[in-house]
Amino acid sequence: MSSKGKIKFYNRIDVRLTIWYIFTFFVLTGMLFGFLDYRLRNNILKEIDRMLIDEAREIVNMTVEYPENLTYQLIAFEETLSQRKFYKIAFRVLNNKGKSLYSSPGIKGIIFPFSKAPLHLVSQKNFIHKSLKLPEKSSPFRMLTYYYEKDGTLQYIIQVATYLRPMKRTVLNFRRNLGTASFLAIFFGSVGGWFLSRRSLKPIDKITLTTRRITATSLSERLPLKGTGDELDRLAVTINQMIERLEESFQKLSRFTADAAHELRTPIAALKGETEVLLSKNRTLKEYKEALVYNLERLDFLTRLINDLLLLSKADKGKEVLQLEVVKLNEILKELWEAFNLVASQKNTIFTFNDSEEVLIKGDSVKLKQLFSNLMDNAIKYTPGGGKIDLSIKPATDKVNIILKDTGIGIPEDDLSYIFDRFYRVEKSRSRNLGGVGLGLSICSWIVKAHKGTIEVESRVNQGSTFTVTLPANLT
Repeated sequence: MSSKGKIKFYNRIDVRLTIWYIFTFFVLTGMLFGFLDYRLRNNILKEIDRMLIDEAREIVNMTVEYPENLTYQLIAFEETLSQRKFYKIAFRVLNNKGKSLYSSPGIKGIIFPFSKAPLHLVSQKNFIHKSLKLPEKSSPFRMLTYYYEKDGTLQYIIQVATYLRPMKRTVLNFRRNLGTASFLAIFFGSVGGWFLSRRSLKPIDKITLTTRRITATSLSERLPLKGTGDELDRLAVTINQMIERLEESFQKLSRFTADAAHELRTPIAALKGETEVLLSKNRTLKEYKEALVYNLERLDFLTRLINDLLLLSKADKGKEVLQLEVVKLNEILKELWEAFNLVASQKNTIFTFNDSEEVLIKGDSVKLKQLFSNLMDNAIKYTPGGGKIDLSIKPATDKVNIILKDTGIGIPEDDLSYIFDRFYRVEKSRSRNLGGVGLGLSICSWIVKAHKGTIEVESRVNQGSTFTVTLPANLT
């Protein structure tokens, strides 16, 4: 692949998809990390609060049951608490005046720095939880203040506290483990996303390489399908359909060019030959006039051919615009019938016209005359003497049908689907003798489609043909 065909690394779809995978994993992992961290700290703190409440209630029970021997009981209780490895307790007991009745020595020989307890309830709660931190201590502690009441009167205030250092270590270890797991998840998720994006986009490389090989000379090649029916298969099918349309267009263009060159070459060659013969020796005035008349006929033929080609070319490019106006269709057909009836009578062909009431449509009168002139001219050409041609109008609610039926030589069934193609002629030698080049019906088809109508044909060999033109009857 040439350097021009390469895509810059940061512009590749697989790279951008991988970056989005990494970003998504990072955001989701961060959100999950924060949620789990919050839930862990919150749950541990709740368990600590429950433990402090249980200890405070036990201290209250001893205070109520053994008021005379309170100090001895609390010293024994404190010795029991000192055996704990984690969440050691420091506490003190105050009376309803705020005077200290007992205060534990502290943890590890340090007197626990209790905050001053208010002598009234806060928000009607018996338990008040606080997380406190002293400037000289690195770890905060959790303190519970319990207001014990009896008969609606405050009796004792119990303050129980413990350091939160174990919780801090637990949360720190959890964060380390979760960080490691998050890193591994992001890493393997990113690698998996890279391989997934590469694997998913690999068929696009095949489509690109195959499409690059397809040129005007190899339009018969098609993209391979995986048969999965996914988006890439649909893309390949769409590209194949586009290539098929291009192939058909190239074939038509090639055939059109060859036919146009052939049709132009024949009369030009005849003109050249006649002129060379005419100049080969001195001729009489009569011979010169006859040659000029013959040449003029050839020039008229070439002029019509070139005009038809220009019309179809403009139509293909969308430059041929209809001059729409309200026209009386029955009058146009009657005018044309009167003109072509004279030609038909010279061949001893009966040409009838079933006129109807006034029919108004919105269309281009010039193009409509060209349309029906071509159809009538063909009907007369291909209907032998003694035959019959019938033209009729059948209006409907929102459309009007114009039917042209003849008893001519007909069209073979195999040719019916091609008669509207450019330069297509049934039995070319016979068509050439009748002066046709295969553009008339192509022009008819374009005029009908430009008027948002349809044209259909039914035909049998040696029994005749029926052309039905359907045009919209609305005037908007």
